[in-house]
Amino acid sequence: MKTKYTIGYIDENPNEVNTYARRLRPFGFNVIGFEFTKGMSFNELMTQVYNANDIDLLMIDFNLKGSNIVAFDGDKVESDFYDKKPRFPHIIFTSDTEYAEGFVEDLKIIFDKEDVFEDEETIQKFVTMLEKSILQYRNHIDKKKTLISELLVKGEEEGLSSSEQDSLISLQRELGDLDKTKKKEIPEKLISFEKLDDLSKTRKEAEAFLQSLIEKSKKK
Repeated sequence: MKTKYTIGYIDENPNEVNTYARRLRPFGFNVIGFEFTKGMSFNELMTQVYNANDIDLLMIDFNLKGSNIVAFDGDKVESDFYDKKPRFPHIIFTSDTEYAEGFVEDLKIIFDKEDVFEDEETIQKFVTMLEKSILQYRNHIDKKKTLISELLVKGEEEGLSSSEQDSLISLQRELGDLDKTKKKEIPEKLISFEKLDDLSKTRKEAEAFLQSLIEKSKKK
């Protein structure tokens, strides 16, 4: 089957990554792993994760420190990832769900590695859940981008009311908040403000707001 989606799988054991890559490939998923080296820091791993711009969903093994390669488990990864990319689809994928439930806040994201492949019915439910999670996230982003584009077009053609100007800035902020790893980047859509002579005030307000976010992030 042609690959439809790419899953990033955080597991310190490359054999586990290969196993589930084979199991999910027939359903159109390409599973990629991350490099683990003994004693690597949490930040070293997360840098790899946040630089993986081509993944559609993240699977996180809970028991990462079981092999004594790293000193942290999947709950720490999930917590950091949720803070940085709160709506991005991700799950805890583990062999010990009961243990993981004591550390992960959202129990709905915990899945047993073997249970989901128990039979054809459970496999299909799992695959459907993965696909829906990916599509819901994409649709959420697309809706915001569409609203932003519509407001920019209206601004060019007839101008925006004060409430519409506020909505435009709010939408830009909400879109940026979906990925806080790129907070320092000014959204590309703001470049379109250069064309809007009648929105010079809005442009300045938006740029000032974004600059305040940039300065705030530099102080952290």
